[in-house]
Amino acid sequence: LLELALKKKRNINSRIMIPKKGKKLDIIKMVEKNIIHSIDKWIHKTSSSKELEKEIFYKFKLKNMPKKIEVYDNSHLSGSQPVGAMIVYKNKKFSRENYRKFNIRIEGEKTNDDYFMMSQVLDRRLNIDINKVSWKDELPNLILIDGGKGHLNVVQKILNKKKIKNIDLISIAKGKNRNAGDETIFIKEETFKLEKNNEILFFFQRLRDEAHRFAISSQRYRRNRLIKGSVFDSIIGIGAKTKKKLLTHFGSVENIKTAGLRDLEKTPGVGKEIAKRIYKEFNE
Repeated sequence: LLELALKKKRNINSRIMIPKKGKKLDIIKMVEKNIIHSIDKWIHKTSSSKELEKEIFYKFKLKNMPKKIEVYDNSHLSGSQPVGAMIVYKNKKFSRENYRKFNIRIEGEKTNDDYFMMSQVLDRRLNIDINKVSWKDELPNLILIDGGKGHLNVVQKILNKKKIKNIDLISIAKGKNRNAGDETIFIKEETFKLEKNNEILFFFQRLRDEAHRFAISSQRYRRNRLIKGSVFDSIIGIGAKTKKKLLTHFGSVENIKTAGLRDLEKTPGVGKEIAKRIYKEFNE
């Protein structure tokens, strides 16, 4: 029956054998053991995740069981090309197909205002059009913010403005020396310090680190796109590496355009000849 099904469904000619002895039987037994081990591991992981959800729910007195969690972080290069990142954790795993990045809209070239960036990202994420079907329609049970009390207050204002009351909100801030394990957790008017080996803390660290990784990679992607299609393409001798060095040093294309010759010469890895070409390009 299986051979026939494969033939009809996939047009595959197959022969299914059931070994009774020898090496092939040993392989079948090994596969069975691996499958049983994987199932046991999955069951343990699922039950552990359910217990962790309950622990978080009761520990922080949440409104909802945290089955879907959205985590937010920002990234920028000395204030330029700022990007907000959102990752999603649901069904006991990271849901990468639901990750989103937000290119921060700013006036001017730079911003170092983390509160402004976080506010804009959450405002855009929660901008739901009831007349349009969108990924935004499925709200999380819990929002986790990489930041302190100030970040928590900023996001709470957005939730209040949108009249959203059924989402729990938590922020996690690193200690003075930014050491893992010394985090402070903020929720509503309460502050929590968990033991370094606490499973909830490990879980929150894992979520935060994934959001941080995605934010950095998203910002890097935005920066590289800017570099690839930049005004420097017409200048002979300037490749991708030089573009990166210039952008890292000056922070934006506009700053490079208005830079003096001496400032350009001081850029690590550029040199006097390339600096002259850049200066000439924008100051003829």
